Amino acid sequence: MVSLVPRLGLAAVLLTAAPRLAAADLPGENVDFMYYGRMGIGWTPSGQVVAGKYMNLGDHKAIGGRLEEGDYLEPGIRYHIKKAKSDTDTSVDLVTDFEIFSLNGAIVSDLANGDISDIKIMPLQAYVQAKNVLTQGLTLWLGSNLYRKNDIHICDYFYFNSLPGQGVGAMYKGLDVAVLTQTGASSFFATDLDAGMPAPAQPAIVQRERTMFVAQYAVPFGPGTTYVQGLSEFHVVPRAGNLNRNAAPGVDPSDHGEVAGVKVHLDLGNGEFNDASVRYGNGIANGAESGGSTYNTFGQPGTDGTYSGAYGLEFVEHFQWNVDQLAAINGYGTAHYSRGSTGYDPQVGTGAGGAIAAVPNSRLDYSFGARETFYVTDQFHFLTEETFQARKDEGRATGTAVKLSLAPTVVPTGERSNWARPEMRLIYTLCLYNQAAVDQLMSPYLQTMGATKTAHFLGARTEWWF
Repeated sequence: MVSLVPRLGLAAVLLTAAPRLAAADLPGENVDFMYYGRMGIGWTPSGQVVAGKYMNLGDHKAIGGRLEEGDYLEPGIRYHIKKAKSDTDTSVDLVTDFEIFSLNGAIVSDLANGDISDIKIMPLQAYVQAKNVLTQGLTLWLGSNLYRKNDIHICDYFYFNSLPGQGVGAMYKGLDVAVLTQTGASSFFATDLDAGMPAPAQPAIVQRERTMFVAQYAVPFGPGTTYVQGLSEFHVVPRAGNLNRNAAPGVDPSDHGEVAGVKVHLDLGNGEFNDASVRYGNGIANGAESGGSTYNTFGQPGTDGTYSGAYGLEFVEHFQWNVDQLAAINGYGTAHYSRGSTGYDPQVGTGAGGAIAAVPNSRLDYSFGARETFYVTDQFHFLTEETFQARKDEGRATGTAVKLSLAPTVVPTGERSNWARPEMRLIYTLCLYNQAAVDQLMSPYLQTMGATKTAHFLGARTEWWF
């Protein structure tokens, strides 16, 4: 048997040397550590896992509050390859982020969950960004970028220009342009050219890539950071095919979509603001359902395989009011309408009965909500949150939900702000569904807990960011 002494000695040497090597390679002044995260627990009388099972009407959480959400960790590092010595000097940064979450809504910590296979760790961002490069004021970036700037935090809803993707971009003064790509194994991107034919020696699976050309321009006016911003996008996917065989007629042909939008941001001073935006997308860029990005193509294609006639509309109102150092009110209103191709025939393939297709080809959803933060003391805040939401799928009754949350909250930093973090919350949420929402099991909560008009969540959660 080989002695363990030499191995232990080598391990000791490596452990002693590692911090010195790390300190030499990554000096502290060149590294910024960023971190968003939330951790907590939730209970139900039946003992079923409920944390992360949103009560909102749909798979997205964008049309309602999110206090019943599950664990999520997002650590990141910004490494300053070249630090600027002045505002006009060139700076170069490497930005990387990872996201960590549970696949089944269970507690994300292995200490509590006990099954590491339930935990997913994925790269989120990895890009290089250079400021004041080539000419003063020009910023270039290349890599995988979340590429989004507007959000309603209480919904975790990134709206108007949320286009996470991989690509290249440039910013100069008020102009922001990018070329982004999206790929995947979904049916929209992958086509089996041998479907319905004898099994080939090598399956002819063709993966297609969506390319998005994006341009935004913001014009400042008025006091503070007030501005008006325009948005345009062009999306395109090539036809499915390869050098040996083309797809059958009407199967994943080339397609495209266009987007236009405008947003007005009013800086009202004292941390108060009002944002209003509208966005329209057509063709394959019609994503809007429950706050989806434009590349989340909604609905069904036409009989020719394209999304001709499809479109999506998004309206968002978001505001912040402060009442001295007594309270803060953060509120929103959203509306989304999405429809698939006008060439879609729901009776194709449904049999002699000609029943409406199981997947709707249009959807309307809207919501109103607000969170009030009352500063009882510097370190003790009391949160209340109210939401009304409605959703109607084509050919089905309109489902509604009313949510009320109460959350006594400890803020260790003592900051009187609804943006202060970390927060340590005790949370109770009551949700009331109408019969249509129950019958259609419109929320992940109903799908987990079963048909009920009254839903409850009791939990404790901490949230942080820096």
